[in-house]
Amino acid sequence: MKKWTTLIIGALLAVSMTACGSDADNSTATPPAGNETTNEGNTPTLEETKIPTLEELITKTSEAAKEMKSFSSDATIDQNLKLEAGEQSQDQQVKTSLKMDIIKDPMMIYQEMNMEMSGQEAQNVKQYITADTIYSQVGEQWVKIPDDQTKQLIEQMQASMNPEGELEQFNKIAEDTEITEEGDNYVINADVSGDNVKELAQSVMEQNGSDAQTQAMLEQMNITSMQMKYMVNKESYLPVGTDVNMVMEMEQKGQKITMDMKMTSTFSNHNQVEAIEIPQEALDSAK
Repeated sequence: MKKWTTLIIGALLAVSMTACGSDADNSTATPPAGNETTNEGNTPTLEETKIPTLEELITKTSEAAKEMKSFSSDATIDQNLKLEAGEQSQDQQVKTSLKMDIIKDPMMIYQEMNMEMSGQEAQNVKQYITADTIYSQVGEQWVKIPDDQTKQLIEQMQASMNPEGELEQFNKIAEDTEITEEGDNYVINADVSGDNVKELAQSVMEQNGSDAQTQAMLEQMNITSMQMKYMVNKESYLPVGTDVNMVMEMEQKGQKITMDMKMTSTFSNHNQVEAIEIPQEALDSAK
């Protein structure tokens, strides 16, 4: 069950990358133009700003993303899983929290992950990730991950820092997408099911360099429903947060797993993560 859970989390993060990976920042971004009208004195005035189209919102956010140098993110993933094998069944709840500070160039990432699985001891992992090295702490012990195990993960991290490309994946589900307003934010709402979910997930995973095992698992998924909510500040085009709800099932080697997943992410500290220092004890682990 633990192996299934680990693989599914990897696939789900790739699926939801379209929403939660699109972190953008540009304090000088120009809000969408309003409709100009002329009063009786022929003096131009501005009506209330209209809601941008999906294409306009993607363009503005992509422009802002190019100026982003650093950011922080927090995410929680709640999963209810049911594994069935013949007449036997097993239920499990998994809660994962992830905190990240990211500097794009040169790439430097600090992340903390906590995973709680019913009936098992919680797992806490801290990592520092550079363009060519990963230092990982489980418990009190720091280790340098062997080079042959780091290449793919680092490539995925580098790909995920191309938010303008990831946000454009919404174009693939444009017919399932609606733009609304909530207070100071524009909100992209998408309610997707069937083949559209799988096509979207495959496209995102290809862009983010996922491994063959995860892609093969995605092929076996029957994603019955997926709702995504992506929030952008109206003035700055900074991301505010995302919500992803998904129900899916898959079968492999006589086993069937059903899962209800809810993922919530928030974004902050745009261009304010100035430095990430690897502790000496982690550096010493490489000796």
